[in-house]
Amino acid sequence: MAMVQSPKAATSSSSSSSSPSLILTSGASGRIRALFSVQALKSLVMLINAFFLLLLIPFRGRRRTVVSAGVSARGSSSSSSSSSSFCDQKSKDDRLLQEIGVHRTKLRVPATIVPWKSGGGSGVTAVVDSEVGGRRAIAIKRALQEDDPNTATEFSLFVSARGDTIFTQSWTSVSVKIRGLVVLMHGLNEHSGRYSDFAKKLNANGFKVYGMDWIGHGGSDGLHGYVHSLDDAVDDLKSFLDKVLSENPGLPCFCFGHSTGAAIVLKAVMDPKVEARVSGVVFTSPAVGIQPSHPFAVLLAPVISFLLPTFPT
Repeated sequence: MAMVQSPKAATSSSSSSSSPSLILTSGASGRIRALFSVQALKSLVMLINAFFLLLLIPFRGRRRTVVSAGVSARGSSSSSSSSSSFCDQKSKDDRLLQEIGVHRTKLRVPATIVPWKSGGGSGVTAVVDSEVGGRRAIAIKRALQEDDPNTATEFSLFVSARGDTIFTQSWTSVSVKIRGLVVLMHGLNEHSGRYSDFAKKLNANGFKVYGMDWIGHGGSDGLHGYVHSLDDAVDDLKSFLDKVLSENPGLPCFCFGHSTGAAIVLKAVMDPKVEARVSGVVFTSPAVGIQPSHPFAVLLAPVISFLLPTFPT
């Protein structure tokens, strides 16, 4: 069969053969580049990461079962020792609270609704509860040691919707008329007592100041420095705002937050109900954005968080 070639094709072929330059097509080379692209490698690593997570799930559950069994085997001895330590810690707090009569500080503790949280026989929980008791005793002692003739300091406890006991305190001027309220939220690994001097300066300008130790900090329940979810602290702040506003009707309320505390305040006031009751917010170094991590850290963080959620960093 004879092959007929058009003049145009013949011209193009002859011109291409006579041209000294070499033209490469992107067919096979383009597919190779797509195969080894950064996006493809990221997808492959994420797939491997997900595969290992699926493999680790049964081992994680088995480890918890073994730990629980070990704790149950030592149930009688550990429960008796932990209960005795709780009684000792509670008696220490009781002796500490008896010192209120020689200080200006006032105590408001709803004892009927604030239970002494028990670990229930678990060794790990008993250690956490003992550590919480120590932090709370320090927070109370610090508040009792406030001796400013121009400021009246109060502290109280309230129970969150989750059953956690939250430590709060307030600073009120004894000579300046109150014209507004300030609810302050401290930053990560801080406590409300660090802002005592700042609160007294606000007192001098006519503001009554309230501080709350959010979960895992100061005199509040929880593993020190650990927050399972920031939403827990947001919910506690909303409950605390309800309490503060109900005790001070008619006064404008402002929220102050530093670092992570600013992020908690910001997330709380995004609720229209809270926004309608707060007159303004003030932030210092708000944690509203972080520097992007290395891609390897982004892939490794979920694995470490899954295996060691409370491991100190």
